[in-house]
Amino acid sequence: MPARLPLVSVGLHVRNGARYLPETLADLLGQTFEDFELIVSDNASTDETGEIVRAAAAADPRVRYFRHERDIGALPNANFAFAQARGLYYAVCAYDDRHAPDFLERLVAALDANPEASLAHGRKALIDDDGRPFRFDPDLGLHVSPEGRAVAYDGALDRPLGDDPVARYRAVLASNDVNAPTYGLFRRSVFARSPRFQIHGVDRLLVAHAALHGPFAFVNAELFRYRVHAGSTVFLDRRARVARETGGKRASPLDAVKTLHQYLRVVRRSPLTPAQRRAAYRATVGSLTLKRIAGNVFRPGADNYWGLRRWPWQPAPTPA
Repeated sequence: MPARLPLVSVGLHVRNGARYLPETLADLLGQTFEDFELIVSDNASTDETGEIVRAAAAADPRVRYFRHERDIGALPNANFAFAQARGLYYAVCAYDDRHAPDFLERLVAALDANPEASLAHGRKALIDDDGRPFRFDPDLGLHVSPEGRAVAYDGALDRPLGDDPVARYRAVLASNDVNAPTYGLFRRSVFARSPRFQIHGVDRLLVAHAALHGPFAFVNAELFRYRVHAGSTVFLDRRARVARETGGKRASPLDAVKTLHQYLRVVRRSPLTPAQRRAAYRATVGSLTLKRIAGNVFRPGADNYWGLRRWPWQPAPTPA
């Protein structure tokens, strides 16, 4: 008789996560909802990640551990984790985040109660290396860590987004913070039809895809804590992010064209009326072409597609 499949698959992709991984594994394996599998895809870690996960797998049969012998990049590693999933629902979990004990229970209940919903999510909090919360500074409009490190997370998606698919899509494009829905719970069928992990900024693309395929079931509770630390992607420039996510490939201005193409493809393949599709195309071109892509092609800075950090006439910063 074939083994019963779990209702939920949790994909945890990691490289050298030994510092934070024990806490994350303890949170996930201690969930009040137990009908899930935990897929850990290890991208050639060189620290104690493997030993930590093997010990967890020996103690809990829900843990499935896979290891790549070479660095294939964070995005292919995330795709590999999803390819192993067998559940009806799918959650993407980062190795360094923390989760409330009822994280899965409440999100599963939300999807079960909303058959049309493409994903379910709650609210998040920001924490630092040691798990201490950030505070929001209204004067700066930024979240500030106990050490004074400021980050721009607006939390604009930590709320109900309504029934209009184009309005949801616009909200995703406009927000600078898509972590709450990204690290929520997707219907695996919706996730499977998405472009998945292939371009920088793919978390926004995944959530935008889900926004056009169904409403978001919102749970008004703080269900996970997003850890911001020195090694977080948010502190890397584009070249370093692309190298980490692809396993060493170089950033290219063509990435901008590929990004726009993927968004237009998502709109074209979504279940929209003709009027809604036209509105979604306009939102895509307006938000990505004018605000993000054009700005990152022509404006110097950490996200410049050419690697231009300052205008030629600007002096280099003086070393501290």
